[in-house]
Amino acid sequence: MAVGEVLGSDADGLPLFPPLPGGRAAAQSGARSVARLVAGLRTAVITVRSDEVAAMVVFVDHQPVDGVAVRGDRRVTGPDALDEIADAPVERVTVTEVTPDVARVVGSYFLPTELRAVPAGFVAPEDFVRSLARPGQRGCLLVRTDDSLGMVFLAGGRVVLGYRQDGQIGGFEQVAPLFARPGATLWARLGPDLTGPMPEPETVPPPPSLAGPAPAAPPPPPVAYSTPDPPSRPHAPANGSAASEVVPAAPVPQVAPLDAALAEVREVLGAHAVRVEPILRRAEPTVEGLRAAAEALRERRVRLLSPATMDLVADRVLAALDRQVASAPRT
Repeated sequence: MAVGEVLGSDADGLPLFPPLPGGRAAAQSGARSVARLVAGLRTAVITVRSDEVAAMVVFVDHQPVDGVAVRGDRRVTGPDALDEIADAPVERVTVTEVTPDVARVVGSYFLPTELRAVPAGFVAPEDFVRSLARPGQRGCLLVRTDDSLGMVFLAGGRVVLGYRQDGQIGGFEQVAPLFARPGATLWARLGPDLTGPMPEPETVPPPPSLAGPAPAAPPPPPVAYSTPDPPSRPHAPANGSAASEVVPAAPVPQVAPLDAALAEVREVLGAHAVRVEPILRRAEPTVEGLRAAAEALRERRVRLLSPATMDLVADRVLAALDRQVASAPRT
């Protein structure tokens, strides 16, 4: 069965969500809400299909970085798609673990479509892709045939990765053969690249030369070292006793519970952390006091922050406090 038949299609007849080759379905953690489920994610994609909404949200290092949510005629893209599934039943949520390389670029699939149904036979494949891979622009080029779909993801002025619907992840070479198929069409989804330069692919060093090892360099001349004078003994006390002074080891600094909690808030909310930090700062600066303040966040309504986001902040703060208790020195 085609991907479009499983996940639904968009107005152009393309799959609503991109295929995720190499992805591994992750077991549910027993969470009873979407907020608690995503609090434990690192790098993964969650997909939701219910009677009210169809959505996909991409997480990288615990953070929602991109996504799409479709509810009737309403379409929300970007990290805000997470707010659209806050009330979705957990049993309708699928978690797929993907590689960081895929997670960083797959959100380009949700960008606006700038080119539609261009016949692939009208273009030179390499030159066409190069024309789309401009600095400051990211995008996804789709190559559609009767029985396959290929995707080329662009960022940082180059091709980052490419793959077919049911193929392996690689580069442009994975998709290039589709250009020559009868009836193949091209679709380009493009937008500004706000993430900065992509890391360059790792280069493999060339194999060692077969002509034999180079002659070893002559050893350095010996260096004469002078023997340091032995340390002088401390003077004995006037009464003749030889008391020895024991210097205690410096204690390992422990992060304060409030600092740990604020760090989680800043990691989740970024610049919006200033809307939540005062709530925690007014709490009693103990683990129990901060626990109570974190739980109270679920009931707070903060402008520009959805209930799902507040639940996520509360869960992350509570997890940080649990780690504080676990790492506290035993007495």
